[in-house]
Amino acid sequence: MPVGDDLTRRGVLAAVGATALSGCSAIDRFGSDDRPTIDRYGLPSVDDEQTRPAVAPAVPVAIADDHLGAARDRTTALLSTLPTPLGPGEIPNGHVREHILDSAAEATAALDEARRARTQFAALEALRRSREAARYAAAGWAFAAGTQSTDALQDESWSAAQAARSYRSSYEYPGSDPVRATLVHARVERLLDRASDTESPGGHSESALLTAAETGETAESTQALLDDARHLRVRFDASLPTDTGSVEGRLRRAAETLLADLRDRRATLPPEPTVDDWGLTERTVDRLRSDAAHGTERLADAPGPASALVDGTERLAQFDTLGEVQARVDAGELPVESADDVRRYRQAARDALTAALTDDAASGLTRTVVVDAARYVWSADSELARLRDGYGGDISAERLADPVSRYVIAAELARAAPAASERTVRALESA
Repeated sequence: MPVGDDLTRRGVLAAVGATALSGCSAIDRFGSDDRPTIDRYGLPSVDDEQTRPAVAPAVPVAIADDHLGAARDRTTALLSTLPTPLGPGEIPNGHVREHILDSAAEATAALDEARRARTQFAALEALRRSREAARYAAAGWAFAAGTQSTDALQDESWSAAQAARSYRSSYEYPGSDPVRATLVHARVERLLDRASDTESPGGHSESALLTAAETGETAESTQALLDDARHLRVRFDASLPTDTGSVEGRLRRAAETLLADLRDRRATLPPEPTVDDWGLTERTVDRLRSDAAHGTERLADAPGPASALVDGTERLAQFDTLGEVQARVDAGELPVESADDVRRYRQAARDALTAALTDDAASGLTRTVVVDAARYVWSADSELARLRDGYGGDISAERLADPVSRYVIAAELARAAPAASERTVRALESA
């Protein structure tokens, strides 16, 4: 989840947006012109370990070591096809050659990330990225060497996508524990959805070689998604009693219950803003308000009932976050007047992440929300590091508005996660 993808598609930042709509924007409060400047060197430093989210995604299935090993071996085998060194004699066009070399470096970096991953599922995701990047480089070189055609790569990609669609069309939902089943099936649904929607890239405007590289990457990605989906499902099935029945009906009924609740909440959102002077804040508020208004309806397009339940849990937490941030802004509890203030907001967010994960009820569901909260902290840390390590001089409080607002949202989202998870559990129990 580069941060942008996971953050913009969810409505939690609507907390800031809806607050602004009522005339008391968190962004404006954080960044009003009368704030004093802050010594950049007094700001918290972010070490290397904190350059990635503090909470990694997980799945309640034991991923086999040989499956992870096969992905590592696949990357290594693909990279081994590249000549060393790969220079002008092999690929004369320097720009094209740089693309191939960069992808090979990305594949190696992803392998290292997988070794450092905090969970097996995070390792699985990193290894999939390593396969994709390695195939981009390998397919590009194979095309340059005359041993690989783009048409063959397109056929490979199409076949993998067809296999994913076939698997998806006959998918069933066994399970004994409905919460665990929800978490596992949601992961599989999303992997199959991505694999099924794969399309081969069009011709690259710069180079036929890069077209082949991109097509190879797409083919590898589709196959890797399908491989991972199948493996998770096989491992899950193996962990179930032989007489386990289907939970599909229960998942669908619970998802419908959550969706009805969320639609009621969406009806309470403030109306769209009408502002004549659209600056950066106004554009941001409008985008975030739109996420809150339409995000709930997007649940109806989830790739399956398990995904709808997981996304619905996150949305419940987001609406609770909206209310808490609104209350804090209304009470004037969010000053940013010193580096100590920034440090306090950051520590509160990190403490909230830790506290949420100690929740006993539906801890797996809670974690899905906390992973998003951790990404807010990660993105805030990245921005804070950029500001702190920039050119000398003090920093205005206004420039710290973005990271501080993300810390506040992360803390409230993490605090809301356990209660949202409990509501999903109740929906499953009564379905």
